[in-house]
Amino acid sequence: MKAPTTFRPGTTQTVAVGSSSAASANAFDANTREIRIVVSVDAYVEFGSSPTATSSSLILPAFTVEYFRVDSATKVAVLRVGANNGTARVTELSQ
Repeated sequence: MKAPTTFRPGTTQTVAVGSSSAASANAFDANTREIRIVVSVDAYVEFGSSPTATSSSLILPAFTVEYFRVDSATKVAVLRVGANNGTARVTELSQ
């Protein structure tokens, strides 16, 4: 049986989830390869160097913790799915 992967939490950014796409203020650190993200409302999520979340982006359900492998210098953008605004918490992880 393989041991579970463990991560060391790093910087956490808060991104407002609203009626227009909003991106994280800072790109991920050069050593970051994975992130943990949770949103307080259903949200569209997009990754890239200058991302814009749209209704074609992947959907992250509210209060579902997800982990993504990312490249350094990447940002994350979020956009609400419904009518309610919320918050995304994005934590950089290292091993």
